[in-house]
Amino acid sequence: MARKIALVTGVSRGLGRDMAMALSQKGLDIILTYHSKNEEAEKVAASIVSQGSKAAILPFDVSDFNSFESFLGNLRQTLSKDWNTDRFDYLINNAGVGATIPIAEVTEEDFDPLMNIHFKSVYFLTQKALDMMNEDGGMVFVSSGTTRFCMPGYSVSSA
Repeated sequence: MARKIALVTGVSRGLGRDMAMALSQKGLDIILTYHSKNEEAEKVAASIVSQGSKAAILPFDVSDFNSFESFLGNLRQTLSKDWNTDRFDYLINNAGVGATIPIAEVTEEDFDPLMNIHFKSVYFLTQKALDMMNEDGGMVFVSSGTTRFCMPGYSVSSA
């Protein structure tokens, strides 16, 4: 029986790293994405491999909607080369950013990237990846624990 494969966005630290590690401990193979911290993603991948799971790393800027088709092409190539398949099982939408800006000072230029990364990119990545997912797969949409309360100067909560 083929191993299940999870695509986890934003794995270089925090929740993404922890989820990728936990999934690998449950016997899943992991495709990890990162935006700017390749070295940290490499460490996570090495840890996953040391636990007996397969791991692949793909760069991905979720805020760049024009890169989605290229990313999905790279994902298809990785699935084919590393797993001999064109499908994966789980999409974990985790990538995100924070903004320590008091709400009274947030500009539209500050706000747009938050909404694009935390809402719009999640929606359209999920939409575009659906045809690559196995029927019995699933999706997880991750939110920061900081959304349970509003801290002065932390403007990600609304996203």
